[in-house]
Amino acid sequence: MNRPRTTSLSSEDMIALGQEMIKWVKEHEPTIYHLSEWYTVEKMFTYNEWKKFIEKDEFRPYYEQALKIVSKKYLDGTVPPPIAQRWQRIYFGDIRESEDIDAEVDARRKAEALRGNARAEAEEVKKVTDEVQRNRKPIS
Repeated sequence: MNRPRTTSLSSEDMIALGQEMIKWVKEHEPTIYHLSEWYTVEKMFTYNEWKKFIEKDEFRPYYEQALKIVSKKYLDGTVPPPIAQRWQRIYFGDIRESEDIDAEVDARRKAEALRGNARAEAEEVKKVTDEVQRNRKPIS
Protein backbone atom coordinates (compact mmCIF):
# COMPACT_ATOMS: atom_id res chain seq x y z
CA MET A 1 0.00 0.00 0.00
CA ASN A 2 1.39 3.43 -0.96
CA ARG A 3 1.75 6.26 1.53
CA PRO A 4 -0.32 9.36 0.71
CA ARG A 5 1.71 12.01 -1.03
CA THR A 6 2.75 14.96 1.10
CA THR A 7 2.60 18.57 -0.09
CA SER A 8 5.54 19.67 2.02
CA LEU A 9 8.25 19.39 -0.62
CA SER A 10 11.70 20.81 0.06
CA SER A 11 12.68 24.15 -1.44
CA GLU A 12 14.93 22.36 -3.92
CA ASP A 13 12.09 20.04 -4.95
CA MET A 14 9.73 23.00 -5.37
CA ILE A 15 12.27 24.74 -7.62
CA ALA A 16 12.79 21.56 -9.65
CA LEU A 17 9.01 21.15 -9.96
CA GLY A 18 8.68 24.76 -11.11
CA GLN A 19 11.39 24.29 -13.72
CA GLU A 20 9.72 21.10 -14.92
CA MET A 21 6.39 22.93 -15.19
CA ILE A 22 7.88 25.76 -17.27
CA LYS A 23 9.54 23.27 -19.61
CA TRP A 24 6.29 21.33 -20.04
CA VAL A 25 4.17 24.49 -20.54
CA LYS A 26 6.56 25.78 -23.21
CA GLU A 27 6.51 22.42 -25.00
CA HIS A 28 2.71 22.30 -24.91
CA GLU A 29 2.03 26.02 -25.33
CA PRO A 30 -0.04 25.69 -28.53
CA THR A 31 -2.46 23.23 -26.96
CA ILE A 32 -2.63 24.10 -23.25
CA TYR A 33 -5.46 26.28 -21.96
CA HIS A 34 -5.14 25.87 -18.20
CA LEU A 35 -2.34 24.92 -15.83
CA SER A 36 -4.48 22.12 -14.43
CA GLU A 37 -3.60 20.25 -17.61
CA TRP A 38 -0.10 19.99 -16.15
CA TYR A 39 -0.68 19.73 -12.42
CA THR A 40 -3.71 17.42 -12.46
CA VAL A 41 -3.59 15.54 -15.76
CA GLU A 42 0.18 15.27 -16.15
CA LYS A 43 1.37 15.23 -12.51
CA MET A 44 -1.77 13.97 -10.71
CA PHE A 45 -1.70 16.70 -8.05
CA THR A 46 -5.03 17.62 -6.51
CA TYR A 47 -6.28 21.20 -6.57
CA ASN A 48 -5.70 21.48 -2.80
CA GLU A 49 -2.10 20.35 -3.21
CA TRP A 50 -1.68 22.84 -6.05
CA LYS A 51 -2.99 25.69 -3.92
CA LYS A 52 -0.29 24.92 -1.35
CA PHE A 53 2.40 24.81 -4.03
CA ILE A 54 1.58 28.23 -5.41
CA GLU A 55 1.84 29.73 -1.92
CA LYS A 56 5.49 28.62 -1.66
CA ASP A 57 7.92 31.49 -2.27
CA GLU A 58 10.31 29.31 -4.23
CA PHE A 59 7.57 27.98 -6.54
CA ARG A 60 5.55 31.16 -7.08
CA PRO A 61 7.84 32.77 -9.72
CA TYR A 62 7.55 29.65 -11.88
CA TYR A 63 3.80 29.61 -11.40
CA GLU A 64 3.48 33.25 -12.44
CA GLN A 65 5.69 32.70 -15.48
CA ALA A 66 3.60 29.68 -16.51
CA LEU A 67 0.42 31.75 -16.11
CA LYS A 68 1.79 34.40 -18.46
CA ILE A 69 2.81 31.81 -21.05
CA VAL A 70 -0.65 30.23 -21.03
CA SER A 71 -2.43 33.59 -20.89
CA LYS A 72 -1.05 34.81 -24.23
CA LYS A 73 -3.68 32.89 -26.17
CA TYR A 74 -6.38 34.58 -24.07
CA LEU A 75 -5.24 37.92 -25.49
CA ASP A 76 -4.26 37.02 -29.05
CA GLY A 77 -7.70 35.82 -30.12
CA THR A 78 -6.94 32.10 -30.00
CA VAL A 79 -9.56 31.72 -27.28
CA PRO A 80 -12.96 33.20 -28.24
CA PRO A 81 -13.45 36.60 -26.52
CA PRO A 82 -16.40 35.64 -24.29
CA ILE A 83 -14.39 32.77 -22.83
CA ALA A 84 -11.14 34.76 -22.72
CA GLN A 85 -12.80 37.57 -20.77
CA ARG A 86 -14.01 35.11 -18.15
CA TRP A 87 -10.50 33.79 -17.60
CA GLN A 88 -8.69 37.13 -17.45
CA ARG A 89 -9.25 37.26 -13.68
CA ILE A 90 -7.40 33.96 -13.38
CA TYR A 91 -4.44 34.81 -15.55
CA PHE A 92 -4.00 38.49 -14.74
CA GLY A 93 -3.86 39.23 -11.03
CA ASP A 94 -3.72 42.98 -11.62
CA ILE A 95 -7.04 42.84 -13.47
CA ARG A 96 -8.57 40.79 -10.64
CA GLU A 97 -7.32 43.26 -8.01
CA SER A 98 -8.62 46.24 -9.96
CA GLU A 99 -12.02 44.63 -10.51
CA ASP A 100 -12.23 43.67 -6.83
CA ILE A 101 -11.45 47.23 -5.75
CA ASP A 102 -14.01 48.63 -8.21
CA ALA A 103 -16.64 46.19 -6.94
CA GLU A 104 -15.89 47.08 -3.31
CA VAL A 105 -16.13 50.82 -4.01
CA ASP A 106 -19.39 50.30 -5.89
CA ALA A 107 -20.83 48.20 -3.05
CA ARG A 108 -19.90 50.88 -0.50
CA ARG A 109 -21.46 53.57 -2.68
CA LYS A 110 -24.68 51.57 -3.00
CA ALA A 111 -24.77 50.85 0.74
CA GLU A 112 -24.30 54.56 1.53
CA ALA A 113 -27.06 55.46 -0.92
CA LEU A 114 -29.38 52.94 0.75
CA ARG A 115 -28.53 54.35 4.19
CA GLY A 116 -29.20 57.85 2.84
CA ASN A 117 -32.54 56.72 1.41
CA ALA A 118 -33.46 55.06 4.70
CA ARG A 119 -32.65 58.27 6.60
CA ALA A 120 -34.71 60.34 4.15
CA GLU A 121 -37.63 57.93 4.47
CA ALA A 122 -37.40 58.01 8.28
CA GLU A 123 -37.39 61.82 8.22
CA GLU A 124 -40.43 61.83 5.93
CA VAL A 125 -42.28 59.41 8.22
CA LYS A 126 -41.44 61.64 11.20
CA LYS A 127 -42.74 64.73 9.36
CA VAL A 128 -46.00 62.98 8.51
CA THR A 129 -46.36 61.65 12.05
CA ASP A 130 -45.68 65.12 13.49
CA GLU A 131 -48.21 66.64 11.10
CA VAL A 132 -50.82 64.04 12.07
CA GLN A 133 -50.17 64.77 15.74
CA ARG A 134 -50.54 68.56 15.21
CA ASN A 135 -53.76 68.11 13.30
CA ARG A 136 -55.43 65.84 15.83
CA LYS A 137 -58.26 67.43 17.61
CA PRO A 138 -58.02 67.28 21.33
CA ILE A 139 -60.62 65.09 22.96
CA SER A 140 -62.91 67.17 25.13
